Amino acid sequence: MITKAQILRTIYQLKAIWYRLRGIQVGKQTFISGFPWLCRRHGGKIIIGDKVTLHSKRRYNTLITNQVSISTITPEAVVELHANCGLSGCKIVCANKVSIGEYTMIGPDTVIYDSKQHEYDPEIGWLRCNKTTGKPIIIGKRCFIGMRCIILKGVTIGDNCVISAGTIISKDVPSGHLASGNPAIYTPLSPHNGGPKA
Repeated sequence: MITKAQILRTIYQLKAIWYRLRGIQVGKQTFISGFPWLCRRHGGKIIIGDKVTLHSKRRYNTLITNQVSISTITPEAVVELHANCGLSGCKIVCANKVSIGEYTMIGPDTVIYDSKQHEYDPEIGWLRCNKTTGKPIIIGKRCFIGMRCIILKGVTIGDNCVISAGTIISKDVPSGHLASGNPAIYTPLSPHNGGPKA
């Protein structure tokens, strides 16, 4: 008798094989719900570690409105999702490097973008796309990033950080801090605002 769990495991394995055939590195026991949009334009790299979770279905997170979307837009671009991290309906666009640490969770509709999408020329106006200004985005271990955040190029978020829903991150966040608002205000985490209990 084939169980439902066995069927689901087979489905997840087939999805992983499908992405591997498209040149995406997928680790062991990766959990993929729905069909994330993973695109290696111009030969960039997408590296998914062991036990990573990619949720694109509301069954697993009722706040999801879109599928997970990860896109590289230059040949040098590298997206690294380290072991045990989890993404729900968020978007990553990478021209340089985006690294997400172990056990970090990222909420729906969050956008992570490491370059400028448009450049202004005084004579021509807004140019359609600028892919050459990418700066790495590094997100540490055990972070929680709420829904509808925006994380901009060149930012490093330290380990054990919490980013409140709707926050725009345009400068580095020290380890063990809570970031909230626009512009973001950083405060040290404590048991009263989401930090570890004593």
